Amino acid sequence: MATLGVVVALCIAAGLLWHLAQNRVESGLAPGPIGIPLLGNAWRLPAERSWIYLHSLCEQYGPIVGLRVFGNNMLVLDKLEDVQELLVKRSQNYSSRKPMVYAGKYRSSNERIVMLPYGPMLKKQRAAMHQMLNPKVVGAYDDLLEDAAMKLLSAIVADPSKPYISLKRFTSETLFTLIYGTQFGENNEDLRTILHIIETMIQDMHPFGHVVDMLPILDRLPDVLAPWRVEARRKNISDFQFYSRLLRDVKQKMDANTHVECFAARLWDSAKYIGIDERTMAYVAGSAFEGGTDNTAGVVLWFLVLALHFPAAVKKAQAELNEVLGSDGRTPPSFAHIGQLPNCVALVKEVFRWMPTAPLSFPHFSMKDDVYKGIKISAGTNVIPNIWAIHHDEELYPEPFEFKPERFLASTEDVRTDSLNEGHYAFGFGRRICPGQYFASKSAWIAIVRLAWAFNIDSPLGVNGNPILPDLGACRAGLTAEPKPFDVILTPRSAGHVQAIVQGS
Repeated sequence: MATLGVVVALCIAAGLLWHLAQNRVESGLAPGPIGIPLLGNAWRLPAERSWIYLHSLCEQYGPIVGLRVFGNNMLVLDKLEDVQELLVKRSQNYSSRKPMVYAGKYRSSNERIVMLPYGPMLKKQRAAMHQMLNPKVVGAYDDLLEDAAMKLLSAIVADPSKPYISLKRFTSETLFTLIYGTQFGENNEDLRTILHIIETMIQDMHPFGHVVDMLPILDRLPDVLAPWRVEARRKNISDFQFYSRLLRDVKQKMDANTHVECFAARLWDSAKYIGIDERTMAYVAGSAFEGGTDNTAGVVLWFLVLALHFPAAVKKAQAELNEVLGSDGRTPPSFAHIGQLPNCVALVKEVFRWMPTAPLSFPHFSMKDDVYKGIKISAGTNVIPNIWAIHHDEELYPEPFEFKPERFLASTEDVRTDSLNEGHYAFGFGRRICPGQYFASKSAWIAIVRLAWAFNIDSPLGVNGNPILPDLGACRAGLTAEPKPFDVILTPRSAGHVQAIVQGS
């Protein structure tokens, strides 16, 4: 009898869920899993590798999936055509951001560009960044990037046991020099500070990272019942003090009539014209620093992971480098050679595709009600394009889980630095596309290609003599995907390569 009761209860529950699903479709809402009262689908959403989970929902329910998280609407887009229609063609309605309580309101004083809603302040900050990061200006940074990449190689030659910190220093110091016109001190204190800010900010910006961002009513609690608010404000003070100090150091040099050529100096010169104050300037410069440092380092680290799993692709690039530059190691690759290195360009583009460092684009926020393919999208919906899923769509990229740079091969007439950003979507969409995309792609290219030119890239061997390969699915928790720590052996390809590195650095 008890068994019969359980069966009846299960049948009733299944019927209820089916009825709710039918009502959802008939009411014009996007298909998706049925939530539970109050929580909605919040209990299902993982903070790690969430792009994999969301893709699995799209495989089950269709390429557009609707979710409810504590009463907030989310729309997940798994196909490029839907992303292009909503976030590009209808970008006027889908270019804002949902206000974030922890990372936005309290940790950033609503000043960090990536979290700004669409409006006057966003336009001012993008105008400021355009001075430093537009394609024409980025072309003037080639010497800086090449010098920095040579220092990276030199650091690895000097201490091959620490490629991770050498890569982090390469990306951080390159931007540090570009933005503030100086380098890190011998004690690396500023380097440690910026890496700590980035690491914690990546976790704090995750849409599912803090309960208050899913349930904003908690922001009404007093501080004594909201220790997260006290913590976020403390981080805000620390972040601003750090960036403000760097900004004021530049101003002191300018006031002393010392020639300073850097982004911060341009900010001071144009602040009144653009209409931003010192606090905003500090966050504009700091945001450029944070985004560029983390994403570029992540791309290069993924290259090393992929090089260990797919060594043939690296060997092909090295053969091209030998053919164009010679195998004696006397001539390192530079941006002047890019037109002669189609395999090296394709290699880097395939890294961007295979594992985008932002697998889920930061959520876009709809400003008005809309209808698309019969689906009602209400104002205030978080729209999340799954870049990882798009990059692994077999219709766009056959054999998507294979690392095949040849999919991006073009004739040498079509190979140029701008082409690094074509054929993939690693830098986002529409009006919220990464403002530093051209600088980021060039930074990644020169680092990856010079690493391939300089070193043989191998895995350590286990006790049984088999290579110990990093887990392709192991990522750091947070909004961006950086591989978890792994071991790699970088061995100079010849004495000639070492000599060129020492002389060039």
